Order: sequence, then C-alpha cells, then structure tokens
Amino acid sequence: MKKHFISNDSPGYFLCLGALLGAVFWLAAPAGPTPGGRGNSSAQIATPERIKELQLAERDILGESELAKKDDPSFESAAALLPPLKRPREVVGVKYHSHDIGVASDAGLELSDDVDAAGSPKAFFEAGDPPRRFGAPPAGCAKSLLQGFLPVVLASSVSDGLRYRQKVFGWSEGLNPERDLWAYIEFTAENPGRDKRSVQVRFVVQPAADLNPSKSWSWTLQPGAAKNVRLRVPFDIRRAKFEEVAEAEYESRLGEVVRFWSEDLARGMTLDVPERRVNEAYKAWLAYASLDVDKRNGILEPHDGAGFYEQVYGYSAALYPQALDLWGRHGEARAVLESLLSLQAPDGLFTANFGTPDPGTLLLSIWEHYALSGDKAWLSVQAPKMTKMADWIIRMRKESMIVVGGKKPVTYGLIKFRPYCDHLEPTFDYFGDTYCAVGLEAAARALAAAGLADEARRIGGEAEAYRRDILASMDAAAVERDGMTILPMEPDTHRLLMGSSYRAWGYYGLISSCMLESGFLPVKDKRATWVTRFLEAKGGLRLGLTEFDGGADHAYSYGYWKNALERDQAKRAILGFYASLACGMSRETYSGVEVTKLFTGENDPTLPHLYSCTQQLRLLRMMLVREAGDDLWIGQALPRPWLRAGGKVEVGNAPTRFGPMSFTIGSFLDRGRVQVDLTAPSVAPPRRILIRLRHPDGREIAGAAVDGKPIKTFSGETISLDRPQGRMRVTVSY
Repeated sequence: MKKHFISNDSPGYFLCLGALLGAVFWLAAPAGPTPGGRGNSSAQIATPERIKELQLAERDILGESELAKKDDPSFESAAALLPPLKRPREVVGVKYHSHDIGVASDAGLELSDDVDAAGSPKAFFEAGDPPRRFGAPPAGCAKSLLQGFLPVVLASSVSDGLRYRQKVFGWSEGLNPERDLWAYIEFTAENPGRDKRSVQVRFVVQPAADLNPSKSWSWTLQPGAAKNVRLRVPFDIRRAKFEEVAEAEYESRLGEVVRFWSEDLARGMTLDVPERRVNEAYKAWLAYASLDVDKRNGILEPHDGAGFYEQVYGYSAALYPQALDLWGRHGEARAVLESLLSLQAPDGLFTANFGTPDPGTLLLSIWEHYALSGDKAWLSVQAPKMTKMADWIIRMRKESMIVVGGKKPVTYGLIKFRPYCDHLEPTFDYFGDTYCAVGLEAAARALAAAGLADEARRIGGEAEAYRRDILASMDAAAVERDGMTILPMEPDTHRLLMGSSYRAWGYYGLISSCMLESGFLPVKDKRATWVTRFLEAKGGLRLGLTEFDGGADHAYSYGYWKNALERDQAKRAILGFYASLACGMSRETYSGVEVTKLFTGENDPTLPHLYSCTQQLRLLRMMLVREAGDDLWIGQALPRPWLRAGGKVEVGNAPTRFGPMSFTIGSFLDRGRVQVDLTAPSVAPPRRILIRLRHPDGREIAGAAVDGKPIKTFSGETISLDRPQGRMRVTVSY
C-alpha cells in the first residue's frame, strides 16, 4: 500500500513525469506467445517523436481509442498496446500461515518475510556446464499455475538444447497454519534432441551456509528422455536443512494441496464464462488474497503483500471482507472483520498504518457483511463496537466546528487526521471524510437493524449533518481552471493539485478515485462529475487505469470503474478490467502488482498484492451482478464476445442485498435468440431485475418472453423484470 516510488512532493517527481507520463503508442506486430504461451506478445514501440507527443498528452489517448472502437476492449486488444510485466512474482504456501514462499521472476524461491532485506535467503536450481541459473536471463522462464489457478507454480525454460521444468508448492503438516512451512519443488531436465546428452544440475542456497551446502546431480539423458529430482525446502532455511524426497512423498503432498485448494476455491459464488482467462483469474485472486492473510495469535491479519507490506493497512484490509462477502465467502469475511475489530482502541478508533478512511471503511464493511449475509445475531454482537467507532468520528469532526469571523471555514465539520499512508501529517481530506460519513450512515442502518432505534436515530442525525458539512466544504473548495471546475482532495491546502501542477495524475488521481469509491457522491451529483471529467481530461487515466509515477496503478482505479458502471458506461469498466489483466498483473499467473511502468513493463516486486485482488474481485462481480438502489442488474458489463453463438455465462449462488440468486445466460444466436434462466432473490425481492444482453454485433432486442409469455418491458439491449419471483426463463429474439 505504501509506495516505493518518487513522491510528488519531491522535485524528482516532475523529472520522472516529464520522461514517463502519458500513454504509449504501440504499433501492431505479428501476434506471438507470451512467456506462458497463451496470450499476445507486446507490439513494437512507435517512433520517439510519436512517443514524445503521447507523453505530453493529457487525455487517455490509448483508452479513448479502445472506447471508440465498435468492439469491446478485450485482453488481446489491451495486451497488444502495452508490454507485459518484466518481473512477475507469485507466492505459494498454506492458507493463513504467517509465512509465505515467494517465487521470483526467475522462479527462484524467496524464503523471507522481507525479500528486500540484505541477506534474505533464496534458493534456486542451476544446470549446465558452466552452470546457469534456471530462469535467469537470457533464457528466462515461462510461468503458469497448475490447472490455471491453483497456487502451484510451474516454470519452464529452454537452454542449450535442453528443456527444464520446475514445479513448486507450499505445504505444512495437515496444511495447518501453525505448523512449519515447507516448499516442495520438483526439477526436471528433458532431452528433446536425437543425441545423448549429459547435464549437471545443482541446488543452491544463498547466502551460503554450512547447514545447507549446494547439492549436485549428474544426469545422462537419452534422446527423448527426462530425469528429475524432488526436494523439500524449509522456509526457515537458516535453521533446518533441505532434503531430497521420494516421488511418492512428493505426489502425496501435491495431491493434498490440490484437494485443499480445489475445495476451497469452489466455495461461495461460482462463475463459468466463455473465457478461460477470466475463469482462472478470479480463483487465483481468491487464493493469492488468502495467502496474504496471516494468522498470528489467533488473529487474521490481512497484509497487502507477502514478503513485503507485512503490516495491516486499515483501509485496504477493511475492504477485503467486502470482496469476500460479494463472492459468498461470509465465514471468511466475518473472521477478518472480527480480527480487525480486535485492533480497535479504547476510545473507539480503528486505524492501522493508513489513516482517516480506516474507521469509515470498516463500519461500511460491517454493514455490507450484514446486508449480504443476513447475519443479524452477529451484527447485534458488534453493535457496541460500531457505536464506539461512530462516536470517535463524531468527536473528531466536532474539533473543527469553529466559526471564524461569523463564517464557517472550508474545513468546518471535517476531520483533521492522517489522510493516507504515504502522507502521514494530519490534514483535512475528502477521501477520509467521505468514507467516515458513509461509515456513519452504515452504522445507523446497522444499529436500526440490530433493534437499537435510539442510537440509530442519533448517529443517523450526525451522519446527515456530516454530509451537509462535506458538501458545503466541497462547494467552497472547488476551483475554476482551464475551463473546468476542479475539486481538490485536500480542501484547505490543495496539496495534491499543486503537486501535480493542477493535473489529475499522481496522487490526485489515486485519492479522487478512492473518494468516488466510497459512494458518498451520487453518480449524477455535480461534484462527482467534476472529478470524473478532470480524470478523463487531465492526465488521470492511462488505458482506463489511474496514472501513477509514469505508470498505472490499477487497484486504485476501482472507484472510477464503479462510477462508470453507475453512469452505465460499461465499456469503461470492461477496458479497466482487461487493461488490469494485461498490464496490472502477470498475464499467465494473475499476480497483481501495485504499479506498472507503462512503457517498459517494469514493476516493483509488490505482488501478489491483496488490494489488487480485492479490487479485481469487486469489479468482476459488479460487471456481472450489481445492486442499484432497489434494482438488481445482471450482465450490465458483460463483454460482447461472451454472447457469441454457443456462449454460456453461468453464475451460481451469488449473494445480493436482496438474497442469493443464480442465473445462466445461453447464446443461441445461430438460431436468433438468447435465453436467460434465473432464480430471483427472495429474501427482500428487488423492485426490478434489469438484464443487459450485450449482443456481439450491438443489435437491439426485437422481442422477449418470460416463461413463454411475451413481454414489452425491454428497450435497446435491456430487459426489465418487474417484481420478479422464483424461477424464470427469459427468451430474447433479434
């Protein structure tokens, strides 16, 4: 969560922007495999003159070009514009274990909770004569996940005419997070040639130590033959030895791991769409996210990373249970929420290494858990803690309720606290205030649901006053510049705006998107429009992702994508989704990073990143199933290619605020129709279910029927089902 990049408070930031800001124009090149062999290669970079022109552009030229096309953005179209990550990294391990094993870009093992620390232990294979490190340049390696999504990392490489493969997974006895963690690793050399070959293989631990000296094997490989070695390597390699294991032990441990993760990832909401990459990615995000959660002293600590960011960051940690609840994993969400509540201070404050948004985000997540799970008994138990947290917000904002010269200052009724983990000095900021305000509103609803009517009215009244004060502050703080109304994120200092020379890139873009994410501003509110127009016109976006430090920070883009869905601009959300898959994470192992340099694919090793997993899971769910007031959307941002003839989209056991639901959309466009089978939620039925069927050619619906009876409640590509009940079959003709 905290950046490892140049701050926009420093002079070097502007030098960096001058060299790197903007979108990159990539000329079309013949398609070829990525290192994983299942996607497009990056294309050639344009001339230096064209690059310079685009670097200086403030509009999202690449994004706008994708949005202007008749076809939807796709992974292939986004991947053709930008290079893949240069340094993908994965982790393997045991769910909720306090340690994780990193798999570096060269497939070496990282056996440390701080991979950047000097002397942190690493282990890897070498092969050949002279020995060459497996996976290192120039040969490199291609990586994938077992079955496409399990946290078992496969790597392969070709060197000197021989093929090498590596498979690694994490294990502990009984897969118990309290037991010692081990990496099980299998290394294979294969001779695809016609002549007999000899090869030396060596396993190396660095820094070198007497306890774990290097071990070597000499193999003779007949044509077409392969040999392998299997090891178990302790995470605590400074105190325990690695050792060779038999095939039976290796396969037994692997089977145990595969069974565990297969069962774990099958829980909750299920999804099956006509795009392999999406079916794999969401499961990989769920797995990576849970590996980023460490169980310590009985407490689940959501960390933004594994081997880095080994702290709880309050805001992103509190968002993670929202993703879990959206995907029907209520037990996990409840355990995380209870763990975070255990960090609450006696005065009611919840915060952890982040700042003002923390308490509001946690209050909102508690309410969302109740709204999606219906667990009223649990909510009642948490009500006193919610009240204390709400009262901390109320007390803090009263400190600024000082009238000066008969007038309310622009910061009247706002909270002066640490605004963000990169900016720790106390400041008034709308990101924190809007989250605290919606947190108060959520607390009032929760307390009413728990039967605490008096407290609900009291806190609800405070929330209404808070909202009025924030809106008045925004109106007073807005500035006119370059023909636009601009909303500063820090009303009295304008620091983020001044730091970006009154452009929307850098920290302004990140923070303003987070402010939109809070949902404080209705989509049609003029102030929300100020922010989205500024982001789109003044450098805030690159290929639909929020810009940062000459790159893209896709996780922070969720608020903008959410706003786009609320504006019913599906293509903007689809662009963000596929651009994230193409350049915000490793393309074949779906490991999300914090910031990617757009021009080069350079990235810090901040992956897999919990916040990234959280935001991608939230976006995908909202593209498919989204609550909008009393209405429920199905398929609002369904990519058009998914409805080609023969395509099928299946969503099962999806929790919604109206109750659980399932649906299947089947395309029979070769016969001129699309069929939707759904089970409407029944706990608190929505006013309407809106079904968006985005025809591959953009055609509008000509006729529709429900259970064989014609209906007229359709327009364009959308069907409206009023007061839906039970199982329904909707048939659409073109």
